[in-house]
Amino acid sequence: MTIHRFEPNGKRLSHVLVHNGIAYVTGQVPTDRSQGIEGQTLQLLDRIDHLLGVAGTDKSKILFAQIWLRNIKRDFAPMNALWESWIPEDALPARATVESNLAADEILIEIALQAAV
Repeated sequence: MTIHRFEPNGKRLSHVLVHNGIAYVTGQVPTDRSQGIEGQTLQLLDRIDHLLGVAGTDKSKILFAQIWLRNIKRDFAPMNALWESWIPEDALPARATVESNLAADEILIEIALQAAV
Protein backbone atom coordinates (compact mmCIF):
# COMPACT_ATOMS: atom_id res chain seq x y z
CA MET A 1 0.00 0.00 0.00
CA THR A 2 1.61 3.26 -1.15
CA ILE A 3 0.57 6.64 0.19
CA HIS A 4 2.20 9.78 -1.22
CA ARG A 5 2.05 12.78 1.12
CA PHE A 6 2.64 16.35 -0.09
CA GLU A 7 3.10 19.71 1.59
CA PRO A 8 3.17 18.65 5.24
CA ASN A 9 2.20 21.19 7.87
CA GLY A 10 4.58 20.39 10.71
CA LYS A 11 3.55 17.22 12.52
CA ARG A 12 -0.18 17.78 12.09
CA LEU A 13 -1.20 16.99 8.51
CA SER A 14 -0.36 16.78 4.81
CA HIS A 15 -2.20 19.34 2.70
CA VAL A 16 -2.72 16.70 0.02
CA LEU A 17 -2.07 12.98 -0.18
CA VAL A 18 -2.65 10.35 -2.82
CA HIS A 19 -3.72 6.79 -2.18
CA ASN A 20 -5.28 4.24 -4.49
CA GLY A 21 -5.81 6.74 -7.33
CA ILE A 22 -7.52 9.36 -5.15
CA ALA A 23 -6.08 12.72 -4.07
CA TYR A 24 -7.32 13.92 -0.69
CA VAL A 25 -7.04 17.67 -0.10
CA THR A 26 -7.29 18.61 3.56
CA GLY A 27 -9.56 21.45 4.66
CA GLN A 28 -8.11 24.66 3.25
CA VAL A 29 -8.64 28.02 4.92
CA PRO A 30 -7.63 31.46 3.64
CA THR A 31 -4.26 32.94 4.59
CA ASP A 32 -5.47 36.54 4.14
CA ARG A 33 -8.45 36.58 6.44
CA SER A 34 -9.01 40.32 6.12
CA GLN A 35 -10.87 39.74 2.83
CA GLY A 36 -14.58 39.12 2.40
CA ILE A 37 -16.13 35.91 1.11
CA GLU A 38 -15.16 36.61 -2.51
CA GLY A 39 -11.50 37.17 -1.71
CA GLN A 40 -11.33 34.21 0.66
CA THR A 41 -13.04 31.92 -1.85
CA LEU A 42 -10.66 32.94 -4.64
CA GLN A 43 -7.69 32.26 -2.37
CA LEU A 44 -8.95 28.75 -1.68
CA LEU A 45 -9.72 27.96 -5.32
CA ASP A 46 -6.20 29.05 -6.31
CA ARG A 47 -4.69 26.99 -3.49
CA ILE A 48 -6.77 23.95 -4.48
CA ASP A 49 -5.59 24.28 -8.11
CA HIS A 50 -2.02 24.25 -6.80
CA LEU A 51 -2.52 21.26 -4.48
CA LEU A 52 -4.30 19.22 -7.14
CA GLY A 53 -1.41 19.94 -9.51
CA VAL A 54 1.11 18.76 -6.89
CA ALA A 55 -0.88 15.52 -6.64
CA GLY A 56 -0.93 15.06 -10.42
CA THR A 57 -4.57 15.88 -11.05
CA ASP A 58 -6.80 18.91 -11.60
CA LYS A 59 -10.23 20.36 -10.83
CA SER A 60 -11.87 18.47 -13.72
CA LYS A 61 -11.36 15.28 -11.71
CA ILE A 62 -12.86 16.40 -8.39
CA LEU A 63 -15.17 13.69 -7.08
CA PHE A 64 -16.54 15.29 -3.92
CA ALA A 65 -16.15 18.67 -2.26
CA GLN A 66 -17.13 19.75 1.23
CA ILE A 67 -17.60 23.47 1.84
CA TRP A 68 -18.13 25.07 5.22
CA LEU A 69 -19.38 28.66 5.45
CA ARG A 70 -19.48 30.78 8.59
CA ASN A 71 -22.67 32.53 7.40
CA ILE A 72 -24.51 30.52 4.75
CA LYS A 73 -27.35 33.01 4.24
CA ARG A 74 -24.97 35.88 3.48
CA ASP A 75 -22.16 34.01 1.71
CA PHE A 76 -23.69 31.10 -0.23
CA ALA A 77 -24.64 33.04 -3.38
CA PRO A 78 -21.33 34.93 -3.85
CA MET A 79 -19.27 31.81 -3.04
CA ASN A 80 -21.37 29.72 -5.41
CA ALA A 81 -20.96 32.24 -8.26
CA LEU A 82 -17.17 31.97 -7.95
CA TRP A 83 -17.33 28.17 -7.68
CA GLU A 84 -19.48 27.98 -10.82
CA SER A 85 -17.06 30.12 -12.81
CA TRP A 86 -14.11 28.01 -11.58
CA ILE A 87 -15.35 24.42 -11.96
CA PRO A 88 -15.61 23.01 -15.51
CA GLU A 89 -19.25 22.66 -16.54
CA ASP A 90 -18.65 19.12 -17.82
CA ALA A 91 -16.93 18.03 -14.58
CA LEU A 92 -19.38 18.89 -11.81
CA PRO A 93 -18.53 16.96 -8.63
CA ALA A 94 -20.79 15.83 -5.84
CA ARG A 95 -20.73 18.57 -3.18
CA ALA A 96 -22.02 19.46 0.26
CA THR A 97 -22.16 23.00 1.65
CA VAL A 98 -23.05 23.67 5.26
CA GLU A 99 -22.88 26.44 7.83
CA SER A 100 -20.28 25.93 10.53
CA ASN A 101 -18.59 27.65 13.44
CA LEU A 102 -15.08 27.71 11.94
CA ALA A 103 -11.74 27.71 13.80
CA ALA A 104 -11.32 31.51 13.87
CA ASP A 105 -13.84 34.33 13.61
CA GLU A 106 -12.09 35.76 10.52
CA ILE A 107 -12.37 32.51 8.55
CA LEU A 108 -15.49 32.71 6.38
CA ILE A 109 -14.96 29.52 4.33
CA GLU A 110 -13.16 26.18 4.39
CA ILE A 111 -13.00 23.66 1.53
CA ALA A 112 -11.86 20.01 1.53
CA LEU A 113 -12.15 17.62 -1.40
CA GLN A 114 -11.22 14.37 -3.07
CA ALA A 115 -10.22 13.99 -6.72
CA ALA A 116 -9.31 11.14 -9.04
CA VAL A 117 -5.66 11.04 -10.12
